Amino acid sequence: MKTTKLFFMAALALTFAACSNDDNNFAQQPQKAEGITITAQLAPKTDGATTRAVEDKTTYIEAKWAENEHIAILYEVSSTKYVADATITAVDGSGTATITFTVEAGTPNNTACTLVYPLSAAKDDHTGVKDAATLLAAQDGTLSANLDVRVGAGTIQTTTPGLTVTTQPEAQFAIFKFTVKNSDASATINVKPLQVTIGAQNYVITPASATSELFAALPPISSEAVTFTATGSDSKTYTCSKASVSFDAGKYYQSTLKMAEAEKLLTTITATAKEQASYSTANVATVSFSYTSGGSSDYLANWGWWGYGWIATVTAAEGYTITKCIFYDDANRTATDSEAPFVVETTEEDKTPRINGTPIDGGNMWSKGIKMIEVYGYVTPTA
Repeated sequence: MKTTKLFFMAALALTFAACSNDDNNFAQQPQKAEGITITAQLAPKTDGATTRAVEDKTTYIEAKWAENEHIAILYEVSSTKYVADATITAVDGSGTATITFTVEAGTPNNTACTLVYPLSAAKDDHTGVKDAATLLAAQDGTLSANLDVRVGAGTIQTTTPGLTVTTQPEAQFAIFKFTVKNSDASATINVKPLQVTIGAQNYVITPASATSELFAALPPISSEAVTFTATGSDSKTYTCSKASVSFDAGKYYQSTLKMAEAEKLLTTITATAKEQASYSTANVATVSFSYTSGGSSDYLANWGWWGYGWIATVTAAEGYTITKCIFYDDANRTATDSEAPFVVETTEEDKTPRINGTPIDGGNMWSKGIKMIEVYGYVTPTA
């Protein structure tokens, strides 16, 4: 069994300044009452299924407390919100951490508090933890401290100084190891960056250099669509998506992203004469005509290709893959065909262009012909 250990280290330098009163005639200001220093213990990060970032028992991430890490203790006294900087002063052999922090003088006994790890994950107004979009905004694809954010709860005792932890700090995000491959998983793709879109929120992972393996933290979701977009080292855009995805906070997932090159407008085919066309980009696709036994076609500048019983088929040139075609009639009404073969046709009884048997004008018999075809797709990867 191979164990990957993740040590989340954070360093924060604190500078204290002392003030002295000169010998003068000004009245000395009363000194602020000293705070109450508390020492307490936190259970190991890996203690219990709810706090352990583990999904696969053979390959998993083990997270441990480390000395000199800092935890925010958020609490309230007389409607004023405070934060105490709890420093981990020791970690024993079992992984239990000893923390020390100081609360304001006058803090009532049994004051409720929230624990936020790391200290930087706490809101500046001391009201809780920052939102996921803020915390996960600068991921670099490695196992770093910003992936492990934990929130717990407790009660501060001041009569006999202490801290009762009622909820051990639990991981707020799922951790992923993404391996990026092509659509048939036959080869890896080095990417920079990788963007994960969940709803309206984008999470961008930007490694130092393009790579096919990236770690990422994501907020837990249930049955939501997720889209992945990446820029390859070949400067191409790749994408893939999942319609219904669920994952839990505090779990570790390993996922292979089978990404295809994102579709783009390859060429625009414009009718110019009977069975003739111009192409905005040459040698990408062709349009060819065939007919029913009694069919024929012609061309008019205002109608484009028109007639009865004709069939126009769009075919990709070698080295390209077509993902969809958008057909435009004489009044710029459109219909999209997203599955090969990409065909527009008419019947011997009706000149209305049809895509997959459906009239482009909804059956109103308004359309007279086809003037333009937009062809979308991508360059087919070479083996």
